[in-house]
Amino acid sequence: MTITIRDLAVDDEEAWRAQWRGYCDFYETRIPGSVTDATWRCLMDADSPLFGLVACDGPVIGIVNCVLHPVTWSERPACYLEDLFVAPEARRKGAGRALIQAVLDRGQQMGWYRVYWMTKRDNRTARALYDKLAGKTDWVRYHVALGKST
Repeated sequence: MTITIRDLAVDDEEAWRAQWRGYCDFYETRIPGSVTDATWRCLMDADSPLFGLVACDGPVIGIVNCVLHPVTWSERPACYLEDLFVAPEARRKGAGRALIQAVLDRGQQMGWYRVYWMTKRDNRTARALYDKLAGKTDWVRYHVALGKST
């Protein structure tokens, strides 16, 4: 398997949507089509804080969606790696690591303050990789849903 990481492109829409559906299914969540459409538009908008990368081995086998944003602790932006998904048939072959590393490399090149992400506590497979790439924090995340869920 030869994995290539590149920026998400307009021609990737069908493949990105297929990976996105897989990601949502994995987390047993349903995102309305209008939200998926808006996310895609933001990912394609150079002025949006969202950006995406794809992992390819011929076809797209994985995606990462990120949000670049200002922070109060630095003059440099932080990157929230919000969504990471690798197709089941391509897992444990380095695509997830390559996607994360590409985000980290971009952050180094662009001078970001930090890259951060989270995963479910019971996602042991992902956590085994993440524990090799990043340090866990002592911070606890709190969440309040406001109004509609999407």
